[in-house]
Amino acid sequence: MIPIPSTIFSIKPIKSPHELDESFPVMNQLRTDLTLDTYRELVAAMRPQGYELHALYADDVIVSLAGIELRINLYLEKHVFIYDLVTCVNHRSNGYGEMLLHFVHEYALDLGAKYVALESGLARTEAHRFYKDKMDYAITSYSFRKQL
Repeated sequence: MIPIPSTIFSIKPIKSPHELDESFPVMNQLRTDLTLDTYRELVAAMRPQGYELHALYADDVIVSLAGIELRINLYLEKHVFIYDLVTCVNHRSNGYGEMLLHFVHEYALDLGAKYVALESGLARTEAHRFYKDKMDYAITSYSFRKQL
């Protein structure tokens, strides 16, 4: 009988500087304008506001990341906002994004959140199909910004 390779999955928060550096090549596939130094600086500035970065590891290799924050506002009340959700291009279509998103949903429920919310760039049609069709997210608004 031929042995079937098994993959060990784990989801862990990124906490140490080494873990953050290790996550950069995956995050950089989503946030292509970031340098490693800017990534370190921005994550350090966001953490006091509640930003958390969680990694899905497959056999000790980061394959997917979720950057999230617990928020409260008048229209969504208590919710988890996903700033970043990315799966390494070499590991897409293996269900890793779905696994990590299910983790975020459970995490949000554990925190007493009513929703999980995110924004996605207009050109990311594959991501939109994933969120809407596979993960049952509703498109509820437009996001506007003005560069200053």
